[in-house]
Amino acid sequence: MMKRFYFALAAMLLLGVLGACGAAVYTALQSSPPDNLSLASFAPQGALLSIESPDFKTLLKSWSSSQEEQHWLKSDNYTSFSHSRLFSRLGEAQDQFAATAGFPPDAQFLQQVAGGQSLFAWYDIGNLEFLYITRMPHGEAAKTPLLQMRDKFEERKAGDSSFFVRTKGDPAQTVAFAVHGDYLLLATREDLIANALQLMQQPVGATLQHERWYAEAVAAVKEQPGDLRMALNMTKIVPSPYFRSYWIQQNITELKQYSSALSDLYLTPESFREERILLATNPDKETTSADLAPVLGYLPQNIGVYRAQGQPTSASILHQFEDKLLSRNTSAYRDTHIAPGADLSTPIAGDTSNFEERIDETSVVVQPRAASLSQLQDLLAAAHPEAMLVFSSTGQPKTLGSETVFSPIHTAMVLTSSAGWNQAAWQQALSAALAPRLTIGKAGLAWQEHHHDNVSWVDLSGIHGLVLAIQGNVCVVASDEATLLLLLEASHHAASAPKKATLIAGFDHRSEREGFVRLTHLLDGSGSSAQSGGGDTPPFFSRNMASLSSTFQDLDAETFTESPLNNGVIHQTVVYQWRH
Repeated sequence: MMKRFYFALAAMLLLGVLGACGAAVYTALQSSPPDNLSLASFAPQGALLSIESPDFKTLLKSWSSSQEEQHWLKSDNYTSFSHSRLFSRLGEAQDQFAATAGFPPDAQFLQQVAGGQSLFAWYDIGNLEFLYITRMPHGEAAKTPLLQMRDKFEERKAGDSSFFVRTKGDPAQTVAFAVHGDYLLLATREDLIANALQLMQQPVGATLQHERWYAEAVAAVKEQPGDLRMALNMTKIVPSPYFRSYWIQQNITELKQYSSALSDLYLTPESFREERILLATNPDKETTSADLAPVLGYLPQNIGVYRAQGQPTSASILHQFEDKLLSRNTSAYRDTHIAPGADLSTPIAGDTSNFEERIDETSVVVQPRAASLSQLQDLLAAAHPEAMLVFSSTGQPKTLGSETVFSPIHTAMVLTSSAGWNQAAWQQALSAALAPRLTIGKAGLAWQEHHHDNVSWVDLSGIHGLVLAIQGNVCVVASDEATLLLLLEASHHAASAPKKATLIAGFDHRSEREGFVRLTHLLDGSGSSAQSGGGDTPPFFSRNMASLSSTFQDLDAETFTESPLNNGVIHQTVVYQWRH
């Protein structure tokens, strides 16, 4: 039994769509095409996305028999999902299918219609319209509920092949099926199955395989198709209001720059490897990579969350400094679906009870944040940083010192520059950035120098801890001394091999899971003894996300690498490492 995370993603996607969408089409061919022929050559044009697998039945069986599925169905994450509008919408579609077809599209039905080589093509998100094609022996196909209930459906013809259609309900819901040879087709529209049957009998160029977005994405891939392949027509998907509502990342602006994408998943018992290809809408836009080895050499092993970026802009570096080291305040939540309220009240210049304020004294003018960051911005602009590493960790007592009840998040940033760094300029710029929030006249912002084992650094005294070390053309700034020493120690054992990329990121789930759960329990006020289950909506981080983390506790780590290829093509590799 393989217990793997991506089986969950693949099976849940197909189960949620195939089982709940409410349609099915069943057919096969007189003469079977070659085994290595992509089923996209039988899918009509117009699909938003497609998912292909050489053996969908094995993938589904691996997920259905895994401990992860059982744990997820009992988790707070699933409880929260079951209360969502999306879950309710899929439930309504499932009921519509049952009313039309005469049987429920449950997990048992999905197991019955899961064959070997398979393709799922989604044509409309809002109306849940899809086409499903799978290779299945004729004897197994005859056992499916659809074929056994064909007397309740109307028989139609597509060329020399017969298929069966039934439309019922308000709004109308269509279920259609047919059997012939070694292929099973499932769809929600009559025209999809009719066109697919025509393409199987008389192959022409008007197929999904010949659509420009699909053909260009496949042509950019150098490896053979993986155990699961997903192709996406980004030009059609991104503008969809359904996608914009349910896409949890909400990075619509970033996705607009791509016309299509393709992802291949390769499965082994030790790891999953996902190879992604993204085609830019503007292929002439230049994207450069950099050697990220100098900053990655400071990364501690088997701990934390990190992101290394080549050729970072001054604005992006300042944003990370503010977020990770300088401000470290709780971010204000803003619901992008709700317009901000307008203040229509009349401003009052004074109050009769305010006797302490002298109206003849000049009010203190609060300097904008940009003014206090100006020295740091000038320093970065003059140095032209080549690479940046951002590191965070919830902390391990054996590596980052004894933890307090507040469970702080330890953070650090590493910057490289061919021009080198001036330590005095860094101290002055950081003091200027912190002064407006901590002190008057820079009182208490004194830097103290330290030396240990041929390593030197300075730390900022006072209530806001900050530690700085300069090593040639590398600058390291950390939230505390233990984190800084951890990064400096890692640099002594770093490999020197170049790592050319635009972005390399990673997450050590095994080391961070316990600290994340402990921290989120404190933030949510739920306590460490919070229990799963119940009818209430669980706190998002301490129970919802924590239960998802526990479900996939065998996932050790994840790494992400992005590099540019020719003609505006972006290549991404994601590796999920599993516990042996």
